[in-house]
Amino acid sequence: MQESITEIIRVCVGSFLVIYGYVMSIIERYLGMPFFGSRYQPKGVINGFVATLAGAVLMSINIQIFFLVGLPLIVINGLLQKIIHERLKKKAKHFIGKEGKATTDMKRKCKGFVDFNGERAKVFPEEEDIQAGEMVYVSDVDGNMIMVRKLK
Repeated sequence: MQESITEIIRVCVGSFLVIYGYVMSIIERYLGMPFFGSRYQPKGVINGFVATLAGAVLMSINIQIFFLVGLPLIVINGLLQKIIHERLKKKAKHFIGKEGKATTDMKRKCKGFVDFNGERAKVFPEEEDIQAGEMVYVSDVDGNMIMVRKLK
């Protein structure tokens, strides 16, 4: 009886972690928040993936169950990340080459905002610090990350 209650709790916690991992993966990719409060990790998706992995391991009683249940759950997480990444990449491609004015101060790999003729966008400076009011151009788009450089 005690073992069955333990198994039920383990599967429930594992299921919660998998669902939390999926939600976090989507949020991290879509909003560009890999670690809450981390300023130097603009590309990561560690929170969602780790939660999904931990949930899949908790739900797996043995190695066979892991390959039948856990591994597909991890693959689904990867597919979710890929779908969001491609959608955001397609959406942001029209920014490449655009020029705009920085509306906030930005440090290297720390997000800021730029005004592109009335259209405000979240961007990341590629090389150096950028001050508010400086003119920039979009040099690259990586998923949902719009990379900018100073206009010389």
